[in-house]
Amino acid sequence: MRTAAPQGCLWSNETEEAALFCLRNLGGSFYDGCNQQCYTDQNLMRLTHNPQLESVVYGQIFPILIFFVVVANVLVAVVLSQKHMITPTNVVLKYMAIADLCVGLVPLPWTFFYYTLKYNEHEEDIELWWCYMYKYSMDAVPPVCHNVAMWLTVLLAGQRYISIEYPMKSRHLCSARNVRLATVVITIVSLLCGLPKSFDYYYGMFDGWAYVPPGQWINIRSCVAGFTGLVRLLGQNTFFNFYFWTRVLAFIILPSLLLIILNVLLIRGIRKAQKRKERLLKEKRAREAQRQNDSNSTSLMLVVIVSIFLIVNLPQAIFMGMLCVCNTFGISNRLLEGIFPVAFLLANNMLVMATYPINFGIYCFMSSSFRLTFRALFLPKSSRDPLNGAINAGATSLRPSVRKTDSNRSPKCSEARYTAVHKSTPTFSNNSQFDYTPVLTSPPMSSSSEKLDTVYL
Repeated sequence: MRTAAPQGCLWSNETEEAALFCLRNLGGSFYDGCNQQCYTDQNLMRLTHNPQLESVVYGQIFPILIFFVVVANVLVAVVLSQKHMITPTNVVLKYMAIADLCVGLVPLPWTFFYYTLKYNEHEEDIELWWCYMYKYSMDAVPPVCHNVAMWLTVLLAGQRYISIEYPMKSRHLCSARNVRLATVVITIVSLLCGLPKSFDYYYGMFDGWAYVPPGQWINIRSCVAGFTGLVRLLGQNTFFNFYFWTRVLAFIILPSLLLIILNVLLIRGIRKAQKRKERLLKEKRAREAQRQNDSNSTSLMLVVIVSIFLIVNLPQAIFMGMLCVCNTFGISNRLLEGIFPVAFLLANNMLVMATYPINFGIYCFMSSSFRLTFRALFLPKSSRDPLNGAINAGATSLRPSVRKTDSNRSPKCSEARYTAVHKSTPTFSNNSQFDYTPVLTSPPMSSSSEKLDTVYL
């Protein structure tokens, strides 16, 4: 405890006694030594919790990581926006890339300003707008973007599972239009559920000598935060328990459980589809087997993406669940004290961000249509010319194809004459765009005798 008088302030023994009384008897958060005022409804707000660690992570590692995140997700969004790439699955993947991009870009202005430009070393220059910039860049908006990404991943897995198990129904239920509508609903609900975090505190500035726990005088210029009228009206415990439990249950635990279940179901569906492909090969229906193989590759790619998403998000789900339980029921847990929570969240956030560029690599490695479209869009023409033969030979557009058969005809005849085939004829136009021209060949059928028995998605 400082015994010398705060410089620039009137000082007496009564000031010291008043400060002690403020903290011990009135439950004050700090005492203003210059204005002789006890603050019970406002707190000094820290803009950093571990300056040394956060300076390294946010100031040096984060900007480099964000560069790769921006490049990867912009490329994914551009490729999947091409006309021939528009399928329900690709629409979800594109919106996931945009949501992931927002997760990284929203905090960047604050982290670059405060840590990279080292304004954290000049807190004597702090202004009120710093407080609000920190609030919305680091606390209020990023969880909303992450919530959108979380449920879009569930939408992706659910849409793919329906496509595998109920192929005929999925053509209408999981259309690109319905997927876009579901994305809008997810975004609106996420915004509404995240809105309370924007109305929990109001901010002001404090500049002077403050008597703070455990009992010392500090000369500080800092943001001060106080509860808004809405929080005081509803009650602090009610407001924050509602917000955090809604976030933990509806946007972390529930989607994580759904993703685990859907991932298991997808893996089972892939195994069933693999057996179907083997049966088609034995029946010498190579063309249909190839389309089934393309569908299996797409499903496997999505299983990998969902699995990676789960691996990096499950630890955060467990941590947030523990935090809510301990705060709600007043349980003391040393694991949630000290440097561990800060270090854990920093490491987990960086790990989540690192998976976004990895997704781009997965698309390139596991999707021939994505890979070939990317080459057509971004590689020089001279390097694309040798690809034409390979493209014409093996490119698939991941669009649904339907085999129609006449129940009164032999399997051999049905396969030869009544199979609807998408012949994708990719061509390079003058503006170097990669175009697919789907040609559907099928003789006319009598409505009384035809039936749909195989759909590949």
